[in-house]
Amino acid sequence: MSSTPQDPFASGPQQPQQPPQDGPAPQQPPQQQPPQQPPPPQYAVPPGGVPPQQPPPAQYGGYGTYGPVPGTEKNWMGTASLVLSLVGLFTFITAIAGIVFGHLSLSAAKRGEADNRGMGIAGLVIGYLVVVLGILAAIAIFAIAGWFVTECGGDNPAEWCEITIDTSTAP
Repeated sequence: MSSTPQDPFASGPQQPQQPPQDGPAPQQPPQQQPPQQPPPPQYAVPPGGVPPQQPPPAQYGGYGTYGPVPGTEKNWMGTASLVLSLVGLFTFITAIAGIVFGHLSLSAAKRGEADNRGMGIAGLVIGYLVVVLGILAAIAIFAIAGWFVTECGGDNPAEWCEITIDTSTAP
Protein backbone atom coordinates (compact mmCIF):
# COMPACT_ATOMS: atom_id res chain seq x y z
CA MET A 1 0.00 0.00 0.00
CA SER A 2 1.42 3.26 -0.95
CA SER A 3 -0.06 6.50 0.05
CA THR A 4 1.31 9.94 -0.65
CA PRO A 5 1.71 12.24 2.30
CA GLN A 6 -0.44 15.30 2.38
CA ASP A 7 1.17 18.70 2.05
CA PRO A 8 0.13 20.73 5.13
CA PHE A 9 1.03 24.00 3.37
CA ALA A 10 -0.93 23.33 0.19
CA SER A 11 -3.68 25.81 -0.53
CA GLY A 12 -7.25 24.86 -1.24
CA PRO A 13 -9.58 22.32 0.30
CA GLN A 14 -8.09 18.99 1.18
CA GLN A 15 -9.84 15.84 0.06
CA PRO A 16 -9.55 12.82 2.23
CA GLN A 17 -7.75 10.01 0.54
CA GLN A 18 -9.74 6.93 -0.14
CA PRO A 19 -8.24 3.52 0.21
CA PRO A 20 -7.64 1.76 -3.11
CA GLN A 21 -10.48 -0.43 -4.27
CA ASP A 22 -10.26 -3.79 -5.87
CA GLY A 23 -10.77 -3.62 -9.55
CA PRO A 24 -10.54 -0.84 -12.06
CA ALA A 25 -10.80 2.65 -10.66
CA PRO A 26 -13.51 4.82 -12.14
CA GLN A 27 -12.21 7.64 -14.28
CA GLN A 28 -12.39 10.98 -12.57
CA PRO A 29 -12.35 14.20 -14.49
CA PRO A 30 -9.14 16.21 -13.99
CA GLN A 31 -9.58 18.83 -11.31
CA GLN A 32 -8.65 22.35 -12.14
CA GLN A 33 -6.55 24.11 -9.60
CA PRO A 34 -7.15 27.80 -9.01
CA PRO A 35 -4.29 29.89 -10.47
CA GLN A 36 -1.52 30.37 -7.90
CA GLN A 37 -0.37 33.87 -7.21
CA PRO A 38 3.34 34.56 -7.45
CA PRO A 39 5.11 35.00 -4.11
CA PRO A 40 5.49 38.61 -2.94
CA PRO A 41 8.86 40.18 -3.76
CA GLN A 42 11.47 39.89 -1.06
CA TYR A 43 12.08 43.64 -1.01
CA ALA A 44 9.06 45.64 -1.92
CA VAL A 45 9.44 48.98 -3.67
CA PRO A 46 8.20 51.70 -1.36
CA PRO A 47 5.40 53.94 -2.57
CA GLY A 48 6.75 56.90 -4.48
CA GLY A 49 9.51 55.02 -6.32
CA VAL A 50 13.01 53.87 -5.56
CA PRO A 51 14.84 55.92 -2.90
CA PRO A 52 18.06 57.67 -3.97
CA GLN A 53 21.31 55.79 -3.46
CA GLN A 54 23.65 56.97 -0.72
CA PRO A 55 27.32 57.46 -1.53
CA PRO A 56 29.63 54.67 -0.36
CA PRO A 57 31.46 55.22 2.94
CA ALA A 58 34.78 57.03 2.81
CA GLN A 59 37.82 54.84 2.38
CA TYR A 60 40.27 54.81 5.25
CA GLY A 61 43.99 54.98 4.63
CA GLY A 62 45.45 51.54 5.15
CA TYR A 63 48.97 50.26 5.06
CA GLY A 64 49.64 51.81 1.66
CA THR A 65 49.51 55.47 2.73
CA TYR A 66 52.58 57.65 2.35
CA GLY A 67 53.75 60.63 4.32
CA PRO A 68 53.54 61.45 8.00
CA VAL A 69 50.51 60.47 10.00
CA PRO A 70 48.51 63.56 11.02
CA GLY A 71 49.72 64.73 14.41
CA THR A 72 53.26 63.34 13.97
CA GLU A 73 54.73 65.84 11.54
CA LYS A 74 56.97 67.51 14.14
CA ASN A 75 57.59 64.67 16.59
CA TRP A 76 61.31 64.94 15.88
CA MET A 77 61.43 68.11 17.98
CA GLY A 78 60.49 66.32 21.19
CA THR A 79 62.99 63.56 20.47
CA ALA A 80 65.72 66.09 19.69
CA SER A 81 64.92 67.97 22.90
CA LEU A 82 65.31 64.88 25.05
CA VAL A 83 68.48 63.67 23.32
CA LEU A 84 70.17 67.07 23.39
CA SER A 85 69.27 67.58 27.05
CA LEU A 86 70.70 64.18 27.99
CA VAL A 87 73.88 64.84 26.01
CA GLY A 88 74.01 68.18 27.85
CA LEU A 89 74.83 66.25 31.02
CA PHE A 90 78.31 65.80 29.53
CA THR A 91 78.71 68.83 27.25
CA PHE A 92 76.47 71.44 28.96
CA ILE A 93 76.04 73.55 25.81
CA THR A 94 73.64 71.10 24.09
CA ALA A 95 71.26 71.41 27.06
CA ILE A 96 70.42 74.92 25.89
CA ALA A 97 69.50 73.57 22.44
CA GLY A 98 67.44 70.88 24.23
CA ILE A 99 65.48 73.61 26.01
CA VAL A 100 64.83 75.45 22.75
CA PHE A 101 63.61 72.30 20.98
CA GLY A 102 61.53 71.41 24.05
CA HIS A 103 59.62 74.67 23.81
CA LEU A 104 59.18 74.23 20.05
CA SER A 105 57.90 70.68 20.64
CA LEU A 106 55.33 71.85 23.19
CA SER A 107 54.01 74.55 20.90
CA ALA A 108 53.76 72.05 18.00
CA ALA A 109 51.85 69.65 20.28
CA LYS A 110 49.50 72.46 21.26
CA ARG A 111 48.75 73.14 17.57
CA GLY A 112 48.21 69.42 16.91
CA GLU A 113 51.29 68.97 14.71
CA ALA A 114 52.97 66.58 17.18
CA ASP A 115 51.71 64.02 19.66
CA ASN A 116 54.74 63.46 21.89
CA ARG A 117 54.15 66.24 24.39
CA GLY A 118 55.60 64.13 27.21
CA MET A 119 58.94 63.78 25.45
CA GLY A 120 59.12 67.54 24.97
CA ILE A 121 58.40 68.12 28.66
CA ALA A 122 61.06 65.58 29.65
CA GLY A 123 63.60 67.34 27.42
CA LEU A 124 62.69 70.70 28.97
CA VAL A 125 62.95 69.47 32.56
CA ILE A 126 66.28 67.73 32.01
CA GLY A 127 67.62 70.70 30.03
CA TYR A 128 66.70 73.20 32.74
CA LEU A 129 68.17 70.94 35.45
CA VAL A 130 71.43 70.62 33.53
CA VAL A 131 71.65 74.39 33.03
CA VAL A 132 70.89 75.14 36.70
CA LEU A 133 73.36 72.51 37.92
CA GLY A 134 75.94 73.82 35.45
CA ILE A 135 75.53 77.36 36.75
CA LEU A 136 75.86 76.13 40.36
CA ALA A 137 78.96 74.13 39.40
CA ALA A 138 80.50 77.19 37.73
CA ILE A 139 79.83 79.28 40.83
CA ALA A 140 81.41 76.58 43.00
CA ILE A 141 84.48 76.38 40.76
CA PHE A 142 84.98 80.15 40.85
CA ALA A 143 84.50 80.21 44.62
CA ILE A 144 87.09 77.46 45.16
CA ALA A 145 89.50 79.17 42.78
CA GLY A 146 89.04 82.49 44.63
CA TRP A 147 89.70 80.84 47.99
CA PHE A 148 92.76 79.12 46.59
CA VAL A 149 94.16 82.39 45.23
CA THR A 150 93.62 84.29 48.51
CA GLU A 151 95.10 81.54 50.67
CA CYS A 152 98.02 80.67 48.48
CA GLY A 153 98.55 83.97 46.70
CA GLY A 154 101.27 86.46 47.28
CA ASP A 155 103.59 88.83 45.54
CA ASN A 156 106.25 86.25 44.88
CA PRO A 157 105.05 83.30 42.77
CA ALA A 158 107.71 81.14 44.37
CA GLU A 159 105.98 81.49 47.71
CA TRP A 160 102.54 80.41 46.50
CA CYS A 161 101.19 77.54 48.54
CA GLU A 162 104.63 76.66 49.82
CA ILE A 163 104.60 73.57 51.91
CA THR A 164 107.03 73.67 54.80
CA ILE A 165 108.19 70.51 56.45
CA ASP A 166 109.34 70.84 60.02
CA THR A 167 112.60 68.94 60.33
CA SER A 168 113.48 70.03 63.88
CA THR A 169 111.82 67.04 65.43
CA ALA A 170 113.51 64.55 63.16
CA PRO A 171 115.70 61.89 64.89
